[in-house]
This record gives sequence, C-alpha cells and structure tokens, in this order.
Amino acid sequence: MRDELFRKPVRALTDFEFNEDVAAVFDDMLSRSIPFYDEVHRMIVDFVEAFYQPQSALIDLGCSTGATLAKIADDSQVDIHRFVGVDDSEPMLDRARQRFSDHPLASRIVWQNTDLRQVELEDPSVVIMNYTLQFVRPMYRQSVVNRIYQSLRPGGILIVSEKVLEQSTAISRLFIEMYWTFKRRQGYSDLEISRKREQLENVLVPYKVDEQLELLAQAGFGEAEIFFKWHNFASFIAIKDYTA
Repeated sequence: MRDELFRKPVRALTDFEFNEDVAAVFDDMLSRSIPFYDEVHRMIVDFVEAFYQPQSALIDLGCSTGATLAKIADDSQVDIHRFVGVDDSEPMLDRARQRFSDHPLASRIVWQNTDLRQVELEDPSVVIMNYTLQFVRPMYRQSVVNRIYQSLRPGGILIVSEKVLEQSTAISRLFIEMYWTFKRRQGYSDLEISRKREQLENVLVPYKVDEQLELLAQAGFGEAEIFFKWHNFASFIAIKDYTA
C-alpha cells in the first residue's frame, strides 16, 4: 500500500507511532524514505554470509514488517539455524507473520513483541538494528548496546543503520536539506515532509557519527566502522573480538 499518511488532514499533531496505519504502508514508506534501502539490505546479506556462525541465532531488533529477515532468508547462502524478529509494535509483527506465513523457513523464525531493553538475546552471532536504535531514548542506548555485545558470540557482529548528524552544524543542515530533496523526488510533498518531521521530532533522536562509534566502542567492540553513508544516513558494522 502506498504511503499517503501525511496527506490526510489532522486535528492535532501527535508524536509518531508504529500503529496499524503506519504498519499498513511501512514497506512503501521505507523504500521511498531511506536512500539506497535495497543496497544496504544486499550488503547486510553479504555480512551475514561472512560472519554467521553455525547453530547460532540471527536477531533483528526492531524487525518491523520482517523485510530484512525476508531478504536474508531468501538470498543468503548460509543455513540460518534460528531467526528472531523483535519489535514492540504488535501491528508490525502481524505484518511480519503474514509475510512469512507460507515461507519455507517460517518454522525457524521466532517473533517477540517486547521492549528492546528487556529482550532476551540468546546466543546470536549476528544482531541487526536497522533504523531502530535512533528510537531508543538516549539514556538507554548504551545499556542496550552493552547487552548486545555481551550476548554476541566472539567473532559475531552488530549491524546498525541510523539517521546521523555531523560535527559541523552547517553540514548537518545541508545534508538534511538534501534528504528533503530526495524525498520530493520520491513523490512526497512539502506538506507531507513537514508533517512527518514534526511528528518524529520528539521520537527520533539522531546521534553524531562520532557519538555512534563511541557508543559501540564503550560497549566493548574493538572494531567498528561505517560501511555505508549517504548524507544523513549511515550504516555501521561492529565486530566482537574472537578473544572476548
């Protein structure tokens, strides 16, 4: 379904919620709102093939409608023992379950409707957070990443994709304006862009690139780098040392 949520008249502005209305158009929203969304997915599949360890779990934190897990399940050449999709939005998980209802690997997938701060992370070698950590309140982010690091097998990876800011305020502003231009090319009007931005203002809190890397370093990851960046979007890979 096409994302036209912010074309509709609203009586009062509220914070963005991952409700049924959003879940119904979420796949279109992501594909039209995140630059190089498909390419980042392809890169993630490559990382899964390089780092997934036999008999371990692959966990997607903030899995939404299951698009990332579906890409891995369909395209990865490794035998994934157990998929875990975690989201605190039941409407999103309903869509994910529907996506996998007839999938040959459906029996290997566990869906969990829970807060990321409380989820049990059982023996993963790959953890993915695509555009998820930015919605966790900043005071909790370090503890969330710490728990992921502690749960990962040595040699395992964490992949994080986020909106980001730069050290330079002027360049951050420039990148955001470039992003709005991108969204206009995807068919969003200035009104839609403005309404969504206002709804997200108190919900999505981006970090600077160096703050994001410091978050990973403080958790214990000795190796962490950007593997993709487009203006104010970045994807990071962090590797847990084999000796940890």
